[in-house]
Amino acid sequence: MYVAWNMGEWKKLIDLKQFRLPYRVTIISVFLLTVILDLTIAVEVGLLLAFITFIYRISSLSRCEIADANAFPQLSNLAGQIDAYRIYGAIFFGAVKLLENIESKLPSQILILDLKNVIYIDTSGIEAITELAHLCKIRNIKLIICGLDHQPYEMAQRSGFLEALESGCLYPDLASGIAAATY
Repeated sequence: MYVAWNMGEWKKLIDLKQFRLPYRVTIISVFLLTVILDLTIAVEVGLLLAFITFIYRISSLSRCEIADANAFPQLSNLAGQIDAYRIYGAIFFGAVKLLENIESKLPSQILILDLKNVIYIDTSGIEAITELAHLCKIRNIKLIICGLDHQPYEMAQRSGFLEALESGCLYPDLASGIAAATY
């Protein structure tokens, strides 16, 4: 019993205050489940809680902002006709809501998506972008994609999304996309 008590390193429990609440809950849950039930169950629950925490954290880091009209004055004259959005983070099943919010407030002529700061897109993310492109096509709105690089570009290429885009809809950065839209 003495050896087991000393193996616990109870002073380390004080260090838990430096972690965020979801991590503390995960660590304490795994500890209690190990003591009360079984190590196997504790590891399974710990993995599940860590997975949920990870999805929540990554989806909270993803965001969508309308492009700053001060940086692009040509957009302020065409408000409602041309909208430009910057998307940050990862577009995956936990953050698809970002694109659904854009769908609810589409402009009348041109929609510009800047994906330069998107670090990852999964299949559900590319599917959401494809649905947005289809909706734009139905409503006769031109979709311009800017800044598609690295993994997001490869995913768009593998899924066939790039071939489905009309010519002249893919630009290296937001400035060139806006210039093409307002030309």
